[in-house]
Amino acid sequence: MTTPARAWLKRIHDLPLTRPVGILNVCGGHERTLAAAGLRALMPSGVNLIPGPGCPVCVCPEEDVFEAIRLALSERVILVAFGDMLRVPVNEPKGQPRSLEQAKAAGADIRPIASPMEAAAIAKDNPTRSIVFFVAGFETTLAPVAALISQELPRNLLLLVSGRLTWPAVAMLLQSERPGFQALIAPGHVATVMGPEEWDFVVRDHDMPAAIAGFTSESLLAAIYSTLRQIADGRVFLDNCYRESVRPGGNPTARRCIAETMEVVDADWRGIGSIARSGYRLLPEFAAHDARLRFPLENGKERLRRGEMPPGCDCARVILGKVLPTDCRLYGAACTPATPIGPCMVSDEGACHVWWSAGHRHGARSRSGSVGPALREVG
Repeated sequence: MTTPARAWLKRIHDLPLTRPVGILNVCGGHERTLAAAGLRALMPSGVNLIPGPGCPVCVCPEEDVFEAIRLALSERVILVAFGDMLRVPVNEPKGQPRSLEQAKAAGADIRPIASPMEAAAIAKDNPTRSIVFFVAGFETTLAPVAALISQELPRNLLLLVSGRLTWPAVAMLLQSERPGFQALIAPGHVATVMGPEEWDFVVRDHDMPAAIAGFTSESLLAAIYSTLRQIADGRVFLDNCYRESVRPGGNPTARRCIAETMEVVDADWRGIGSIARSGYRLLPEFAAHDARLRFPLENGKERLRRGEMPPGCDCARVILGKVLPTDCRLYGAACTPATPIGPCMVSDEGACHVWWSAGHRHGARSRSGSVGPALREVG
């Protein structure tokens, strides 16, 4: 029987905490639950829930978005991408398309899709045209893409891969002088695919409490309680609070598909720079389906800007958990979901978009926001 949210909150408040604790989450789904349920407002004083690098659209390098726009406009391909990628803005002079959505308005054939199978279907329906599938996502997105690649792909289907691994960004933060958090909530969906073992390094190498959580308020509160209890007891370990889905070794079939189609490489994260062994690219045997090889840049990589955010945008610092969305001076002013300046306001996994949707407005403190309807009865 699932322990109710009220009981988890009582256990959290009963813990004998003697110092402030920042708990980082690295999942857009976790952040949506925390914000929608108003869990920050229900935490004890000194417990800060910090949104971190949990949005793959937000960290997709500007250079990759530029490349997708260029292909769609210059090569006259049909470009397909998951819907939230279409509105991601990039730095470009006025009058030039600043997103895939604007490139579509300028005449490019760009189509939003919801699954990799749609990309294959579009390729089969348009055999005389090149279809470029712009793939941006973490491990959970790459797994079904890898499964598609493992099948016999249509000859005219090409992939522009901008996939990322989740854990290297956390490792980079933990190796810095000031990580800014004392405990970690690991993403349940990633652990479902890759296995909980991927997060052992947090405890083993950094002596930091960690817990894997699902997407309900109860699962997240269980993970929060676990990490705080570990601190109170002085005994750290990796706790699995999402046992109904996360098992040792993860999903062997999904992991095998990824390993047989892609290799891990150093990769850029937007506004952050290069993180070692944090990206995916197609293995050489799939070179015939690599859009970068089929349509190489005329003037080389130097044409593309690397790691930039728009002027005044704090998305990179939000992604790293260094500031909260409401600390950005553009938040709620120039930057809203209707007129996004940075990528964190575009995707429903971006912390800024999540906070805005939950009612957090500019100038709000980290513990502000209404208590969500799911937990309104909890005092």
